[in-house]
Amino acid sequence: MKTAEEISHRTRAFVVPEKILVATDLNDIDYLMPHAAAQARACGAALTLAHVIPPGEAMPLDASAIPYLDVASLREEATQTLERAAAPLRDSGIPCDVVVAEGHPSDKITSLAREIEAGRILAGTHGRRHLKRFFLGSVAHEILRRADVPVCTIGPHAHAASSFGAPRKILHPVSLCAGYQDSAGIAMELAEFYRADITLLHVLSKEAKHQQDADRIVEWTKSELKRLVPAEAPLWTRATVKVEIGDVVQEVLSAAAEMGADLIVLGVNKDVSFWPIRGDDTVYEIIANARSPVLSFRRATEHGA
Repeated sequence: MKTAEEISHRTRAFVVPEKILVATDLNDIDYLMPHAAAQARACGAALTLAHVIPPGEAMPLDASAIPYLDVASLREEATQTLERAAAPLRDSGIPCDVVVAEGHPSDKITSLAREIEAGRILAGTHGRRHLKRFFLGSVAHEILRRADVPVCTIGPHAHAASSFGAPRKILHPVSLCAGYQDSAGIAMELAEFYRADITLLHVLSKEAKHQQDADRIVEWTKSELKRLVPAEAPLWTRATVKVEIGDVVQEVLSAAAEMGADLIVLGVNKDVSFWPIRGDDTVYEIIANARSPVLSFRRATEHGA
């Protein structure tokens, strides 16, 4: 059982990481770097740029490509690419290391995050065109499942998003399933640290619309969301609670667009489930379609897992 001090330290590390691991497939590096630099400056964090060379069977090759992998050449090319990206960061005063590894990306990224004690993983959801589904599916799924720290993903629609580093408007979808209080606590601490406005949103299933006591359910849900807002919150943020009825993904994306959210914060369970009325695809659909970065993290269980 974790003490209150340990929980507070863990939460603060989630909000203000000292080290950020940037996972790149090299083709996404141009749009990841502005976000990485902005987040590093906002947190005062050091960066580690990492590229993992997957096993040959995990890399779909074009028909015109060579039928084998010259790993030494790939490693040298990757190192040079990362060093070029790191140079301007170092010149601007941001500590920046470079790592090139071999193996399965999800394994290497999560183990590297633990090895360097990264407080956050930053990754694009696609880059190399043939690996879009590969990353967004198995790799992102496994990173979220295994990572002990938040994973900030930049989806295809968020590449052009302004890289503030310090968010001004945060959307936190609240699932009201196990651990939601902890997730909301982290989202509120993010809002406090960055002095950002925050919206807590819960989406009721479509069936709720046809229930006789639908209005009462909505009001009860709003009251539950309001309980998540600390009494002192008005001193440092403007908190809003919203309850919608409909499709979770559509309502989350709609709310984000309406408020102009520049960060979506998601709390997910160990199996990467997010919403009781949807399957695991909820997280990925939000990540893939969001027009802002998405910060996802695994909720702690009762046993601290």
